[in-house]
Amino acid sequence: MRDFTLEAYRQYLQAIKASYANIIRFADFFSANPLPDSFVIIRHDVDRKPGNALQMARLEKEMGICSTYYFRTKPHVFKPAIIREVAACGHEIGYHYESLADAKGDQESALKDFEQNLGRLRKVASVQTISMHGSPLSPVDNRDLWRNRKNHRLLKEKYGILGEVYLDIDYRNIVYINDTGRNWLSEKSNLRDRVASSFQVDFENGAALKNYLEQPIHTKMILLIHPERWNVLFTPYILSFSMDLMSNLAKNVLKPAIQK
Repeated sequence: MRDFTLEAYRQYLQAIKASYANIIRFADFFSANPLPDSFVIIRHDVDRKPGNALQMARLEKEMGICSTYYFRTKPHVFKPAIIREVAACGHEIGYHYESLADAKGDQESALKDFEQNLGRLRKVASVQTISMHGSPLSPVDNRDLWRNRKNHRLLKEKYGILGEVYLDIDYRNIVYINDTGRNWLSEKSNLRDRVASSFQVDFENGAALKNYLEQPIHTKMILLIHPERWNVLFTPYILSFSMDLMSNLAKNVLKPAIQK
């Protein structure tokens, strides 16, 4: 099986559906009382290629699955017609914010940027949860905007956000699997996309991931997928592979400075 194709993703979804009774969205997670004993959340960070996200959204709808899509508000990603269709498929729309990095660490400017772009996105779809964009070329961690108590209170009370998926979830008993860097190894090509889980679940390839999803040993899982690297046609697949290869090389150079 060639990984990072829609057909591979379909097989992962089939395995998840067979193994887990509850596939929920982040808004459901933050609103549920109580949470189900076992669940999966499928998260998509739409960094680039919103058309790829739409293909995934349609596939998930066809399979009766609802997931969460976090959209940046950069011009190449913020495509209202696509976002509306993704929402119409039954998926949650969230804001993939990068305000603090764009403001070069200035908190006041970052809050203004966040409010403005959240408003733009909310004109297109309902937004209840947010996820930081890793901004690997910036020394600034976007999550730092909400780490102080005052700003975090603003996030909930002024902006009506149920939760930030890195800061407002206790991951200790949740398996966190992601495709960052075009692999399933949590440490290899990953600068900021990390959580404090008690489980480190890594896979050498897609076949190993599929085997795990078919017979999972953990009851709670969050799966992060970046649609930009999942393609149908061979040429976009090779271009995406090449871009990830160059990005990973750059990350390896930046990693010591960011993680010190």
